[in-house]
Amino acid sequence: MARLVAVSHIPYRAHQIEVIDGGRKQTRVIIHPPGGRGAPYEVTPLQPDQLLAERINHAKALVDAIMGPKPVPQRRAAW
Repeated sequence: MARLVAVSHIPYRAHQIEVIDGGRKQTRVIIHPPGGRGAPYEVTPLQPDQLLAERINHAKALVDAIMGPKPVPQRRAAW
């Protein structure tokens, strides 16, 4: 019987975070940088029992480290 595999893409700061969930510890989180800025990078779990949400947050932290601090949103003047 075939297994169900769920794939989703999360856009984050010009990068694409790809989440592949095959169930039973067969999950992968891959960071795809924007075109021409390097090869895809698979995020390895920091601990063997790390949750998928923690791996996604770790991937976002890696992107933040590469891109630098987030720009401060500018407020528009109310007339």
